[in-house]
Amino acid sequence: MKRFSAKAFSGSARLIAAALVLFACWAIAAAAVKRPMLPGPAEAFSAMCAAALRGPLLRHLGISVLRALAALAAAFVPALILGVAAGRSRATDQALSPAAYLLSPIPKTALLPVILLFLGLGNASKVFLVALILFFPFYLAIRDETRGIERSWYDSFATLGGSRGAALIHVTLPAILPRLWSSLRTSAGTAFSVLFLAETFATREGIGWYIMDAWTRLEYAQMYGGIIALGLAGLAITAALDAAERLTCPWAGSGTGEDERGSNDG
Repeated sequence: MKRFSAKAFSGSARLIAAALVLFACWAIAAAAVKRPMLPGPAEAFSAMCAAALRGPLLRHLGISVLRALAALAAAFVPALILGVAAGRSRATDQALSPAAYLLSPIPKTALLPVILLFLGLGNASKVFLVALILFFPFYLAIRDETRGIERSWYDSFATLGGSRGAALIHVTLPAILPRLWSSLRTSAGTAFSVLFLAETFATREGIGWYIMDAWTRLEYAQMYGGIIALGLAGLAITAALDAAERLTCPWAGSGTGEDERGSNDG
Protein backbone atom coordinates (compact mmCIF):
# COMPACT_ATOMS: atom_id res chain seq x y z
CA MET A 1 0.00 0.00 0.00
CA LYS A 2 2.81 2.40 0.88
CA ARG A 3 4.57 1.55 -2.40
CA PHE A 4 1.41 2.27 -4.39
CA SER A 5 0.86 5.53 -2.47
CA ALA A 6 4.43 6.64 -3.15
CA LYS A 7 4.06 5.82 -6.85
CA ALA A 8 0.73 7.64 -7.05
CA PHE A 9 2.28 10.72 -5.40
CA SER A 10 5.29 10.57 -7.70
CA GLY A 11 3.05 10.23 -10.75
CA SER A 12 0.90 13.17 -9.62
CA ALA A 13 3.98 15.32 -9.06
CA ARG A 14 5.27 14.58 -12.55
CA LEU A 15 1.84 15.30 -14.01
CA ILE A 16 1.62 18.66 -12.24
CA ALA A 17 5.14 19.54 -13.36
CA ALA A 18 4.30 18.66 -16.98
CA ALA A 19 1.12 20.74 -16.79
CA LEU A 20 3.02 23.73 -15.42
CA VAL A 21 5.59 23.49 -18.22
CA LEU A 22 2.83 23.21 -20.82
CA PHE A 23 0.94 26.21 -19.49
CA ALA A 24 4.15 28.23 -19.22
CA CYS A 25 4.93 27.52 -22.89
CA TRP A 26 1.34 28.42 -23.77
CA ALA A 27 1.58 31.73 -21.87
CA ILE A 28 4.87 32.60 -23.59
CA ALA A 29 3.41 31.79 -27.02
CA ALA A 30 0.28 33.85 -26.32
CA ALA A 31 2.37 36.81 -25.18
CA ALA A 32 4.52 36.55 -28.31
CA VAL A 33 1.65 36.18 -30.78
CA LYS A 34 -0.69 38.74 -29.20
CA ARG A 35 -3.64 37.63 -31.31
CA PRO A 36 -7.24 36.97 -30.19
CA MET A 37 -7.01 33.46 -31.65
CA LEU A 38 -4.47 32.49 -28.97
CA PRO A 39 -5.56 33.74 -25.55
CA GLY A 40 -3.41 33.01 -22.54
CA PRO A 41 -4.02 29.96 -20.35
CA ALA A 42 -5.38 32.09 -17.51
CA GLU A 43 -8.03 33.59 -19.80
CA ALA A 44 -8.97 30.16 -21.17
CA PHE A 45 -9.16 28.66 -17.69
CA SER A 46 -11.31 31.56 -16.52
CA ALA A 47 -13.65 31.06 -19.48
CA MET A 48 -13.87 27.36 -18.69
CA CYS A 49 -14.80 28.01 -15.06
CA ALA A 50 -17.38 30.62 -16.07
CA ALA A 51 -18.99 28.25 -18.59
CA ALA A 52 -18.98 25.45 -16.03
CA LEU A 53 -20.73 27.64 -13.46
CA ARG A 54 -23.37 28.73 -15.98
CA GLY A 55 -24.12 25.11 -16.83
CA PRO A 56 -23.69 24.48 -20.58
CA LEU A 57 -20.08 23.29 -20.45
CA LEU A 58 -20.71 20.63 -17.82
CA ARG A 59 -23.85 19.48 -19.62
CA HIS A 60 -22.10 19.06 -22.95
CA LEU A 61 -19.07 17.46 -21.32
CA GLY A 62 -21.28 15.05 -19.39
CA ILE A 63 -23.07 14.01 -22.58
CA SER A 64 -19.75 13.26 -24.28
CA VAL A 65 -18.38 11.34 -21.30
CA LEU A 66 -21.49 9.16 -21.15
CA ARG A 67 -21.27 8.52 -24.90
CA ALA A 68 -17.59 7.57 -24.63
CA LEU A 69 -18.19 5.22 -21.69
CA ALA A 70 -21.14 3.60 -23.46
CA ALA A 71 -19.02 3.06 -26.57
CA LEU A 72 -16.18 1.56 -24.53
CA ALA A 73 -18.58 -0.89 -22.89
CA ALA A 74 -20.32 -1.72 -26.18
CA ALA A 75 -16.99 -2.54 -27.82
CA PHE A 76 -15.24 -4.15 -24.88
CA VAL A 77 -17.81 -6.76 -23.81
CA PRO A 78 -18.21 -8.55 -27.18
CA ALA A 79 -14.48 -8.16 -27.91
CA LEU A 80 -13.67 -9.82 -24.58
CA ILE A 81 -15.99 -12.75 -25.22
CA LEU A 82 -14.91 -13.30 -28.82
CA GLY A 83 -11.23 -12.56 -28.15
CA VAL A 84 -10.99 -15.09 -25.34
CA ALA A 85 -12.87 -17.66 -27.44
CA ALA A 86 -10.50 -17.13 -30.38
CA GLY A 87 -7.46 -17.28 -28.11
CA ARG A 88 -8.55 -20.56 -26.56
CA SER A 89 -9.87 -22.26 -29.73
CA ARG A 90 -7.98 -22.50 -33.02
CA ALA A 91 -11.21 -23.22 -34.90
CA THR A 92 -12.85 -20.08 -33.50
CA ASP A 93 -9.76 -18.06 -34.33
CA GLN A 94 -9.77 -19.30 -37.93
CA ALA A 95 -13.45 -18.39 -38.23
CA LEU A 96 -13.28 -14.90 -36.73
CA SER A 97 -9.80 -13.45 -37.22
CA PRO A 98 -9.77 -13.24 -41.05
CA ALA A 99 -12.81 -10.99 -40.94
CA ALA A 100 -11.18 -8.89 -38.21
CA TYR A 101 -7.99 -8.49 -40.25
CA LEU A 102 -10.05 -7.57 -43.32
CA LEU A 103 -12.29 -5.00 -41.63
CA SER A 104 -9.82 -3.49 -39.16
CA PRO A 105 -7.86 -1.30 -41.65
CA ILE A 106 -11.01 0.24 -43.14
CA PRO A 107 -11.38 3.85 -41.89
CA LYS A 108 -14.63 3.64 -39.94
CA THR A 109 -15.13 7.41 -39.92
CA ALA A 110 -15.86 7.15 -43.65
CA LEU A 111 -18.96 5.18 -42.65
CA LEU A 112 -20.33 8.01 -40.51
CA PRO A 113 -22.81 9.26 -43.16
CA VAL A 114 -24.10 5.71 -43.63
CA ILE A 115 -24.40 5.20 -39.87
CA LEU A 116 -26.28 8.50 -39.57
CA LEU A 117 -28.71 7.36 -42.27
CA PHE A 118 -29.57 4.15 -40.43
CA LEU A 119 -29.30 5.24 -36.77
CA GLY A 120 -30.22 8.90 -37.00
CA LEU A 121 -28.55 11.92 -35.47
CA GLY A 122 -28.90 10.97 -31.80
CA ASN A 123 -26.68 9.13 -29.36
CA ALA A 124 -27.01 5.73 -31.04
CA SER A 125 -25.09 6.67 -34.19
CA LYS A 126 -22.23 8.28 -32.28
CA VAL A 127 -21.89 5.44 -29.77
CA PHE A 128 -22.03 2.86 -32.57
CA LEU A 129 -19.31 4.59 -34.59
CA VAL A 130 -16.92 4.82 -31.65
CA ALA A 131 -17.67 1.24 -30.57
CA LEU A 132 -17.07 -0.01 -34.11
CA ILE A 133 -13.65 1.66 -34.20
CA LEU A 134 -12.66 0.34 -30.78
CA PHE A 135 -13.90 -3.23 -31.24
CA PHE A 136 -11.19 -4.56 -33.56
CA PRO A 137 -8.15 -3.37 -31.53
CA PHE A 138 -9.84 -4.75 -28.42
CA TYR A 139 -10.55 -8.10 -30.06
CA LEU A 140 -7.07 -8.59 -31.52
CA ALA A 141 -5.30 -7.56 -28.30
CA ILE A 142 -7.42 -9.89 -26.17
CA ARG A 143 -7.04 -12.76 -28.63
CA ASP A 144 -3.26 -12.41 -28.76
CA GLU A 145 -2.94 -12.09 -24.99
CA THR A 146 -5.13 -15.15 -24.42
CA ARG A 147 -3.24 -17.18 -27.00
CA GLY A 148 0.04 -16.31 -25.28
CA ILE A 149 -0.93 -17.89 -21.95
CA GLU A 150 1.32 -20.85 -21.12
CA ARG A 151 -0.39 -24.19 -21.64
CA SER A 152 1.28 -25.47 -18.48
CA TRP A 153 -0.85 -23.06 -16.44
CA TYR A 154 -4.01 -24.77 -17.61
CA ASP A 155 -2.46 -28.21 -17.07
CA SER A 156 -1.46 -27.33 -13.52
CA PHE A 157 -4.93 -25.98 -12.81
CA ALA A 158 -6.50 -29.17 -14.22
CA THR A 159 -4.34 -31.39 -12.00
CA LEU A 160 -5.74 -29.52 -9.02
CA GLY A 161 -9.25 -30.50 -10.08
CA GLY A 162 -10.19 -27.29 -11.85
CA SER A 163 -12.75 -27.48 -14.62
CA ARG A 164 -12.46 -25.82 -18.02
CA GLY A 165 -15.01 -23.19 -17.02
CA ALA A 166 -13.23 -22.47 -13.75
CA ALA A 167 -9.95 -22.09 -15.66
CA LEU A 168 -11.50 -19.16 -17.51
CA ILE A 169 -12.03 -17.32 -14.23
CA HIS A 170 -8.91 -18.40 -12.33
CA VAL A 171 -6.33 -18.64 -15.13
CA THR A 172 -7.37 -16.81 -18.30
CA LEU A 173 -8.89 -13.63 -16.89
CA PRO A 174 -6.14 -12.95 -14.30
CA ALA A 175 -3.48 -13.52 -16.98
CA ILE A 176 -4.97 -11.06 -19.46
CA LEU A 177 -6.32 -8.52 -16.95
CA PRO A 178 -3.31 -6.12 -17.07
CA ARG A 179 -3.53 -6.04 -20.88
CA LEU A 180 -7.26 -5.34 -20.64
CA TRP A 181 -6.70 -2.28 -18.47
CA SER A 182 -3.91 -1.09 -20.77
CA SER A 183 -6.19 -1.45 -23.80
CA LEU A 184 -8.96 0.44 -22.02
CA ARG A 185 -6.64 3.34 -21.19
CA THR A 186 -5.46 3.61 -24.76
CA SER A 187 -8.96 3.27 -26.18
CA ALA A 188 -10.40 5.95 -23.89
CA GLY A 189 -8.33 8.57 -25.70
CA THR A 190 -9.35 7.15 -29.07
CA ALA A 191 -13.00 7.23 -28.02
CA PHE A 192 -12.89 10.95 -27.24
CA SER A 193 -11.00 11.70 -30.46
CA VAL A 194 -13.54 9.93 -32.65
CA LEU A 195 -16.45 11.27 -30.63
CA PHE A 196 -15.22 14.82 -31.17
CA LEU A 197 -15.46 14.26 -34.92
CA ALA A 198 -18.89 12.62 -34.67
CA GLU A 199 -20.24 15.48 -32.56
CA THR A 200 -19.44 18.02 -35.28
CA PHE A 201 -22.05 16.42 -37.60
CA ALA A 202 -25.67 17.60 -37.38
CA THR A 203 -25.88 17.85 -33.61
CA ARG A 204 -26.11 20.49 -30.92
CA GLU A 205 -24.94 18.39 -27.99
CA GLY A 206 -21.57 17.21 -26.76
CA ILE A 207 -18.20 18.78 -26.06
CA GLY A 208 -17.22 18.49 -29.73
CA TRP A 209 -20.16 20.66 -30.75
CA TYR A 210 -19.45 23.04 -27.86
CA ILE A 211 -15.85 23.61 -28.97
CA MET A 212 -16.71 24.03 -32.65
CA ASP A 213 -19.62 26.34 -31.82
CA ALA A 214 -17.27 28.57 -29.82
CA TRP A 215 -14.90 28.56 -32.79
CA THR A 216 -17.60 29.67 -35.23
CA ARG A 217 -18.59 32.50 -32.87
CA LEU A 218 -14.91 33.56 -32.51
CA GLU A 219 -15.12 32.91 -28.76
CA TYR A 220 -11.56 31.65 -28.63
CA ALA A 221 -11.17 31.69 -24.85
CA GLN A 222 -14.34 29.60 -24.56
CA MET A 223 -13.05 27.25 -27.26
CA TYR A 224 -9.75 26.67 -25.45
CA GLY A 225 -11.66 26.30 -22.19
CA GLY A 226 -13.67 23.47 -23.75
CA ILE A 227 -10.44 21.81 -24.89
CA ILE A 228 -9.03 22.04 -21.36
CA ALA A 229 -12.24 20.56 -19.94
CA LEU A 230 -12.05 17.70 -22.44
CA GLY A 231 -8.46 17.02 -21.44
CA LEU A 232 -9.36 17.03 -17.76
CA ALA A 233 -12.20 14.57 -18.39
CA GLY A 234 -9.86 12.23 -20.22
CA LEU A 235 -7.32 12.56 -17.43
CA ALA A 236 -9.97 11.70 -14.82
CA ILE A 237 -11.02 8.58 -16.73
CA THR A 238 -7.40 7.47 -17.09
CA ALA A 239 -6.81 8.01 -13.37
CA ALA A 240 -9.92 5.94 -12.59
CA LEU A 241 -8.68 3.13 -14.84
CA ASP A 242 -5.25 3.26 -13.18
CA ALA A 243 -6.87 3.02 -9.75
CA ALA A 244 -9.02 0.09 -10.88
CA GLU A 245 -5.95 -1.71 -12.20
CA ARG A 246 -4.05 -1.18 -8.96
CA LEU A 247 -7.03 -2.59 -7.10
CA THR A 248 -7.60 -5.64 -9.32
CA CYS A 249 -4.01 -6.34 -10.46
CA PRO A 250 -1.69 -5.61 -7.50
CA TRP A 251 0.92 -7.91 -9.07
CA ALA A 252 1.08 -5.79 -12.24
CA GLY A 253 2.47 -2.59 -10.72
CA SER A 254 0.89 0.82 -10.77
CA GLY A 255 -0.89 0.53 -14.10
CA THR A 256 1.09 3.34 -15.66
CA GLY A 257 3.63 1.22 -17.44
CA GLU A 258 6.20 1.42 -14.65
CA ASP A 259 7.83 -1.79 -13.55
CA GLU A 260 8.71 -2.89 -10.07
CA ARG A 261 12.41 -2.18 -10.37
CA GLY A 262 13.75 -0.86 -7.14
CA SER A 263 10.77 -2.04 -5.10
CA ASN A 264 13.10 -4.03 -2.88
CA ASP A 265 15.70 -1.29 -2.51
CA GLY A 266 16.35 -0.31 1.09
